[in-house]
Amino acid sequence: MTDKTDIRHIDTLTAMRGLAAIVVVVFHYSGGFLPNLTPHDYTAFLSNGYLWVDFFFLLSGYVMAYVYAREFRENFPSVAVRQFIFARFSRIYPLHLVILLGFLVLEIVKLGLMAFGIGQASFPVFEGARSVESVASNALLLQTTGLHDRLTWNGPAWSIGAEWFAYLAFPILMLAVMNRGRIISILLIAGAMIGLAVISGMGDNLDVTYDYGILRCGFGFVIGMLLHRLSDLAVSLRLGHDFIAAGLLATTALLMHLGVRDIAIPPLFALLILSLALNKGVVARMLSHPALLWLGAISYSVYLSHMLVLSLINVTALTLLGKTIGRYLDTWPSLIVLAGLVALVLMLSAWLYRNVEVRARSLLRQGRFARRYIYR
Repeated sequence: MTDKTDIRHIDTLTAMRGLAAIVVVVFHYSGGFLPNLTPHDYTAFLSNGYLWVDFFFLLSGYVMAYVYAREFRENFPSVAVRQFIFARFSRIYPLHLVILLGFLVLEIVKLGLMAFGIGQASFPVFEGARSVESVASNALLLQTTGLHDRLTWNGPAWSIGAEWFAYLAFPILMLAVMNRGRIISILLIAGAMIGLAVISGMGDNLDVTYDYGILRCGFGFVIGMLLHRLSDLAVSLRLGHDFIAAGLLATTALLMHLGVRDIAIPPLFALLILSLALNKGVVARMLSHPALLWLGAISYSVYLSHMLVLSLINVTALTLLGKTIGRYLDTWPSLIVLAGLVALVLMLSAWLYRNVEVRARSLLRQGRFARRYIYR
């Protein structure tokens, strides 16, 4: 068993997390904000960008099991559970709260612009997806439990709320699934895949968020946990071989390009995670490029902040021009704007990673509460 420090830095998976985050950003920025940028005319790969959220769920379950399996066996339940929950809270919540506060500030700015007659546009303020009543559910990570009939505030954060419930269930799931044999593990994975098929309308559309998102995450998370249980089998099957890893990457990209039914993709993600986790060859060296590792490190900030950036751009354009700019841009100008926005998101995310993620995690873990109640 690899120690926790090693496990947390499987370079291939870190890089893939970063690349997946960029695909999600481009998925959200093209089409709606930049309607003349229509990659779906040529490929379904970006149109299916929401499926990379399922990759996140599987990856999270795999890494959590990989990191904490030994500790839970040795220290369960008193020490391991409270330290695990606190560590995950420290990891996900500070940035989520900061971004939510950013959206709240933006709404207040919009209110001020309208009150003082600044700019050329009127804005809906604290309405619809940004309603006052949905602030509490977002702050409490309840936005994916069916309380609302739409995504609210920071749309992508629905998956963070769903994943928080997966973390809360993780100790029980560890007891339930991690000592199962290979056959039972494979059957449980198949059952979870069937669950994904059911909530996606028999596999047609896995873009399930505010309503059944918690189930979507739960099924994916459990699959990821069970993948760890099958690591020995993956080794014996030489799943980490360069040819297999490259083949799985290519097959996943091809099937997403062709727009196959959504339910066909999570099984490929599962095999891909196992293969990349075991790969030590050319694929691993390519994915270990410093730029990709940096992208993976800031991927959580990229994922959570990119819609705030888009909202800020829209408010600025409406204030100065009285209209959004995307629909007035042809394809090449749209591509240039897209590249600029992605660069802006990366710069902001690098700052957020250093000054919010890392700093808040350190402060929480070194604080009086943690010293007294968590790590005593």
